[in-house]
Formats: sequence, structure tokens, C-alpha cells
Amino acid sequence: MERIFVIALVSLLLLLSPQASHSQETPFSPYHAKVQYAGSIGFASVGIGRSFFHEKLETDLFIGYLPEKIGGDHIWTAALKATAIPFKAIPVRSLDWQPLRTGLQLGYTFGEQYFIVEPRDKYERGYYGFPTALHLFLTLGGQVDFTRVEKLQRFGLYYEVNSSAEYLISYIQNPKYLSPGKIFNLALGVRLRL
Repeated sequence: MERIFVIALVSLLLLLSPQASHSQETPFSPYHAKVQYAGSIGFASVGIGRSFFHEKLETDLFIGYLPEKIGGDHIWTAALKATAIPFKAIPVRSLDWQPLRTGLQLGYTFGEQYFIVEPRDKYERGYYGFPTALHLFLTLGGQVDFTRVEKLQRFGLYYEVNSSAEYLISYIQNPKYLSPGKIFNLALGVRLRL
């Protein structure tokens, strides 16, 4: 099951490769690599991605890891992200700031103890209510690109706040128990245009 999920994610990323989606003005390809800290993909994750529609949309495929010392178990995750950039970047001295980036992240946690469909032999129907292996996240953040800094033009730093659909639903149902600090996660990352 895990292999099928990873193969499907990679195939989807490669299939979403329109030939004429990238501007001829930029010397960089539409592809990029990312390294991310936290953000519901593990303690650290690495990813590859592609920009579309003159850098108004990005897709990324991540593999993340959460060590036992932090998570109580060795946890591997994969995530497929789609990020929309609705506004032009704002020039701030030698930087370009994208104040709003919003998107969806579909995450999968590997391991026998996680499931997409509740195993009926272990739990009565509806015990969890949500899958423990597959999660949908809503993301909101921004990015700073070193566009006019010599030797750093390929680099950008990004930040995101995300929350899973399960947490948002649980918060709406029980706001006294869950505080915003418990349902939102921060991600910090570096993007390298290839």
C-alpha cells in the first residue's frame, strides 16, 4: 500500500508538467528543491517541486522524518503540496516578498499502526472517525526570494502555518478543549531554484 501511494504521488507530480508554463525571462528552470523544518511532514523533510503558470502555482513532493527522541517513534511521512501564489511579489530592497501563499497538503504517514480505513478487527466502526495515515492540511504563509542578491538569486526562504482538516473540525466542535496553539503548526524552509 505504501509503495502504491508513493508511486501515485510521483506520477501525479510528473503528469502535472505542462510544457509552456514557465517564463522565458528567467534563467532558471521551473523545478526547485526544498528543505523544510516541521510543518506536519516530520522534524525535517526534503522535497522536489515544479512551478506553473508563470510561478503562480507550485507543486511539491516531500519525504519527511521524525526521530524517536522527538516523536516517541521513528516516523516517516510523504506529502504532496499544491501552493497558489495569488499576488505579485513585493520588491523590498534586494529581496522579493510574497506576502500570501496558500494551499493544500496531502500527507501520508508510513507504518502498520496507521491506517486509511479503520481496521474492523481492532476498532468498532467510527471509533476514530478520521484516518490516521492520510491527512489533508490547509496552509497559509509567505516567501522571501533573494532575487537581486548576487550568488543568492536561486534561494528563497519560506514560512507556513498549517492545520489539518481533522483539527479544524475538532476545534469547531469543541473550542473550549482545543486552543489555536494546539491545532496550528509552523513550517520554515529553504527553496532552491534549479
